[in-house]
Amino acid sequence: MALSQESRSIIELPTPIERSDRLPAGRVPLLAFVADRQTKTDVEESLAPLALADSPVMRGGIAKAIQFLASERSPETLIVDISGVEMPAARIQELAEVCEPGVTVIAIGDHNDITLYRDLMHAGVHDYIVKPVAPQALAEALDLRPGQAGAPISHRLAKLVALVGARGGVGTTTVAVNLAWYLANRQNRRVALLDLNLQRGDCALALNVTPTAGLREALTNPTRLDLVFLERVMAVQGDRLFVLSAEEPFDHEVKFTGDAVDKLVGLLRTQFHYVIVDVPDLIAEPNRRVLDLANLRVVVADRTLRSVRDTARLRLALGDGDLQHRNVLVVNRNGEGGRHAVKLHEMRGIVEMEPRCVIPFQPHLFSAAAGAGSVAAERRNRFTDGIAALSGELSGRSSERRGWWRIFK
Repeated sequence: MALSQESRSIIELPTPIERSDRLPAGRVPLLAFVADRQTKTDVEESLAPLALADSPVMRGGIAKAIQFLASERSPETLIVDISGVEMPAARIQELAEVCEPGVTVIAIGDHNDITLYRDLMHAGVHDYIVKPVAPQALAEALDLRPGQAGAPISHRLAKLVALVGARGGVGTTTVAVNLAWYLANRQNRRVALLDLNLQRGDCALALNVTPTAGLREALTNPTRLDLVFLERVMAVQGDRLFVLSAEEPFDHEVKFTGDAVDKLVGLLRTQFHYVIVDVPDLIAEPNRRVLDLANLRVVVADRTLRSVRDTARLRLALGDGDLQHRNVLVVNRNGEGGRHAVKLHEMRGIVEMEPRCVIPFQPHLFSAAAGAGSVAAERRNRFTDGIAALSGELSGRSSERRGWWRIFK
């Protein structure tokens, strides 16, 4: 049967997405934030002979850098002035929270102290330059010579979050999509959303973007994987949310390996703050590989007896987890089951996991959001409060509002 033009558009590769302005070519090579006028002049004069002569040098020091980068793209290399800052290593850690992965940080300051130097190196700073800034010192810190470009890039990786449902119909994709949207639009993080259900995945549909054959190609032919390829096949939703999803024919089996998933996820983690993966099940080896790699393994369940039973089985399959690979239980669609639902305290005892957040059943939110071409988390409601609580599990910060859905302790 011949496909319509609309049907063909769903499975064909798209044209390049705005020439990679959002991944990673949208990053400027260098930004500098300095505390005083003289240092601004020194840095500008030091950069003049290099290939970075046009790089912006702003006043404000590390405080301004943190404020600026909380909402703007990070540069490849960042120069920050820590003069007069109390506990500079702690401020560097704050800076790391807002920076994208792969940023080289060079600190400048007015104290020539070996202990300070060691603390900064331990916090992830590439180099520390004592004022006044000399051209040779800055060039060596950048590992540059006149006429050359580029700088060493650190390898801080994105947090990998894998969501898996206790069984079908519990709303795993809904939670994954809204969590990704919330992190991108409410916390200003760069987020990649990967849907590993290549035949029935709904992540792209939920975000009103077009799935492509690029995900299949990436997984079945991983030798093609590089940043240029990703640029071509990732759909963009807004400024910070990037989606990898497919809609393969039901009669076409797509075979790929755990190594292919490992390579794809590894590449994504170098470019984003968070990589959110919607995992369809634990049966396929590639899906288990993602869960093995994930920093946070989110089990989504409801309070039906079947879901509670399968949650207990899933917990056994995942193991106890550890600090690097935590298991988190999310109870979704709370209030749907009526008198046949398992009570929360009974559920905790059966599955031997403490629910970290409980998300209420509010179906009208999703019909309204679908009609408006949006997601439920765009509006303030109890569902969004639950998503905010889950995002707090990722960042280690409590959500802004705490109500009946609060994180259980």
